[in-house]
Amino acid sequence: MKKLVLVTGTDTGVGKTVVTCALLRALRQRGHHPVPIKPVETGCTDLEQPEDALALSSAAGGIPLELVCPVRYRTPAAPATAARLEGSAHSFEGVLDHVRRAQAAHPIVILEGAGGLLVPLAEGKNYADLALSLGSPILIVARNALGTINHTSLTLEAAFSRGIPVLGVVLNAPAAPDAVFVDHCAELRALWPGVPFMGPTSRMKNPQSTTMSDEMSSMKIVDLIADT
Repeated sequence: MKKLVLVTGTDTGVGKTVVTCALLRALRQRGHHPVPIKPVETGCTDLEQPEDALALSSAAGGIPLELVCPVRYRTPAAPATAARLEGSAHSFEGVLDHVRRAQAAHPIVILEGAGGLLVPLAEGKNYADLALSLGSPILIVARNALGTINHTSLTLEAAFSRGIPVLGVVLNAPAAPDAVFVDHCAELRALWPGVPFMGPTSRMKNPQSTTMSDEMSSMKIVDLIADT
């Protein structure tokens, strides 16, 4: 059975790329061959060297960049906004077509979004629309820091109200240390019974780091994605 998962976040900068790279490596350790796709990357200093997409490609064993990230913009903004500001355009249908062609050719496709679930992807469409159109469940990456209970609950409400399945939530330690006085996993499990909460992961700033892969391989999310 072919698998498709969209990795989204509770905010920008929560570590989606770091977690996605660790997930890709963990799946490869299990003998799988996942293909990552970041449909649109913004904030690219060099359009030929999109940082997130390059990290995803490397974590998956060298997947061609054109497959990983077909659309790139320099403006650090939501994809639809960046396209508009740069006088360019990409279509929602084009994104769907790219992902579906990858799905047809590969058993596991891991999508990485931009920012959060409701970030505008293309004019009139956001990443929640992408998940719904593809029938994809989501994996939510949340920052293990003050405010995460609210941000995570808002994201879960947005997903469930639209009928989007949630595979789980990975709490990721923020790049900048933050005082954590409560067990966010325990707090969130009490609020959202039935949703798998995992982590918190180690604090990593570099998506090229391989040290999180072992942590990820032991998490339930790998079993939920891969045929074990």
